[in-house]
Amino acid sequence: MITNALSPLRALETLRGLVAPGGTLAVMSSDQGSISRNTEGGYELYKASKAALNQLMRSCATRHADDGQTKLLIDPGHNQTRLGGPGAPLVPQESIPAVVDVLEAQTGAPGLQFLDLHGETVPW
Repeated sequence: MITNALSPLRALETLRGLVAPGGTLAVMSSDQGSISRNTEGGYELYKASKAALNQLMRSCATRHADDGQTKLLIDPGHNQTRLGGPGAPLVPQESIPAVVDVLEAQTGAPGLQFLDLHGETVPW
């Protein structure tokens, strides 16, 4: 919870004043934080921490609705990392440029969105 939910929001709240109106605030979430997509057992603590992050970001977006900043939760996909393992279908060298493209494409968008690395909406 500290790593996946509390710390990202603490960092965002600390640094958000450095983001200009019209700028973007984004945090890395996961489709595993989607309540509606939680149809399989396993990884319950990870899923709960990402769902908590999504809820905290929703509260932050509500508190700062009129600041002119775009707010995003981004699912970078299942990557070959220590967490994702060597069998994951993506490598960060592929997914991170896609995430950057999504961030740039959403600049100026109002409200909070939960998107994947292709810019598709992830259901809450």
